Amino acid sequence: MRMPLKSLADIRVGYSFRTKIEHDPLGAVPVLRIKDVTREDGVQPGQLPRLQWSSTEPPPYLAPDDIVLPARGDHYGAILAPAGPPVVASSQLFVLTVRDPNLMPEYLRWALNRPAAQSYFLTHRAGSSIPMLNKQSLGLLPVQLPSLDTQQQILALQTLWEQEHRLQQQLLVNRHKMLDGVFAKLLES
Repeated sequence: MRMPLKSLADIRVGYSFRTKIEHDPLGAVPVLRIKDVTREDGVQPGQLPRLQWSSTEPPPYLAPDDIVLPARGDHYGAILAPAGPPVVASSQLFVLTVRDPNLMPEYLRWALNRPAAQSYFLTHRAGSSIPMLNKQSLGLLPVQLPSLDTQQQILALQTLWEQEHRLQQQLLVNRHKMLDGVFAKLLES
């Protein structure tokens, strides 16, 4: 069954900082920015900028199962909140908190990264110089909601595929090193 995202998860925009996010080595609050979400090597919590929290309200830290999605740009890859110390998401990001007990956050992240959802994001964004996805359009995204068992099977299959992909990459690197060694020996003879 397909359901709109807004019926499955709460959607909010990250925290709007009044000033530019400048790294303070003594800062206690790590901040997740859009450029941290779009990095190929994933989010490294220890490399996030930190700042002193000056508001009287406590920092709106991400919960462990929150999903973060860029709100603008050409890349809308969803990630789970980084493991480790709690972080605050900046206003360039959407934060999704699953509220339906029949939806696994990991499955929702997977579904948001599928070609159909990515195509939806690209066709429902607005703006010319820096395209933006608005909260209303995001909330209307149709999400296929299979049983929990099927969600677990999909995630297990995805994990196997990711392991296979990593192994293939390692094999290519090893093959390249091996061929370089063979070429070097051939040139020496």
